[in-house]
Amino acid sequence: MPVDPYLTAHIRTAPVHMTSPGYRNFLTWLGTQDLETQGCVYEWETASSLPPGERVYANHRVLTLWDESPLRGVAAVYDLDGNGDRIPLTGGGGYQTHDVEVTLTSLPSNTGTIGDPDPELP
Repeated sequence: MPVDPYLTAHIRTAPVHMTSPGYRNFLTWLGTQDLETQGCVYEWETASSLPPGERVYANHRVLTLWDESPLRGVAAVYDLDGNGDRIPLTGGGGYQTHDVEVTLTSLPSNTGTIGDPDPELP
């Protein structure tokens, strides 16, 4: 596996943080992938219809992609407790995740890092 990823994308859940041209480009690419059937749910399509203050549902925090053959990525999927709630990290600040490997059909034009504009929010 290459050491440096092609792209590390933090999954944004606040609709206001999903409007930049670079992130819109990432979302367009994301719509061409079949990640939901691979365990990565991100309901970004609902962002424009949410009431103010509501957040888009996502079951993963970060998607990391490599430009190797075959194309692949890793999603940091949230660990859930018996009630289906995210499990906080010990010591506070964030939630437990586990890696899920995903298969890709293409790579987005974005490279590098798409950061989280609001890392304090879940």
